[in-house]
Amino acid sequence: MNKKIYKKIIIYGLGLLLLGWTSSLWAQVQFKARLLTGGGPNVEAAINVRINIKSYTDADEVRQLLQVYNSGGEDAFWPAFYKIDKGSVIFFGGLGMNISFHAAYEKSTDKGFKIILFSKSHNIDPGSKRLIYGGFLFLVVELDLDKNYRGDGKVFEDARIRFTEQGTIEMESYTRAPKTLVGVSLVK
Repeated sequence: MNKKIYKKIIIYGLGLLLLGWTSSLWAQVQFKARLLTGGGPNVEAAINVRINIKSYTDADEVRQLLQVYNSGGEDAFWPAFYKIDKGSVIFFGGLGMNISFHAAYEKSTDKGFKIILFSKSHNIDPGSKRLIYGGFLFLVVELDLDKNYRGDGKVFEDARIRFTEQGTIEMESYTRAPKTLVGVSLVK
């Protein structure tokens, strides 16, 4: 009798361990896309982009960031924000940048999903000069995807954000027109 109980406990324990291990892999996704950069008169140049998402942001993380910001201002906020690692956006070609992002959300929509990523503001356009805007600015990547995780997106280089009462971060406004991501698809 005891052997059967021990076997069941071991089997259930291994099942729970396997479930915990695979659930952490579910949040790790990778997308590929092309960023349209212009390229000159009547020419659309594009840069390959890879988006790696390690995990999504929860309400407790946002509340902690808000608490840090309220108690220490921007000087305290940025180090706390940088400690959170949610993944990266890699731009191949052009400036060849690898930008870590520190907040990530996936929301259901009527057509599929919207994924929103947040990092500190960066200039991603090759050859352009960085414009100086005052304020607390972020790089925001929005992906609008269908149920098969295919679609398009936008990159906002200088966006303002806000913290919500639900413990999320949202883009409030932006200062420059967004760059366009085309051919967004899940990497298998």
